[in-house]
Amino acid sequence: MRVQIPAYTDRWMMGDRYGEVVKFNLQRPKHAVRAALLTGDRWPVAPREIAHVKLDKSGKTIRVIFSDCEVI
Repeated sequence: MRVQIPAYTDRWMMGDRYGEVVKFNLQRPKHAVRAALLTGDRWPVAPREIAHVKLDKSGKTIRVIFSDCEVI
């Protein structure tokens, strides 16, 4: 899947804006453990989907939040 990475990344500012999604991961929020202890819920906040994107110009693979990417 081809995407444009978010504009808030350093790579986007350097002109390396497009790439291919290599894989996906789920990242749970860091405060989830504390909130789970206080409320009894296992996942009080939904985990985020992280995309590993291999960039065209540099060939580097970076991790970005998938919902912030624009699918081309």
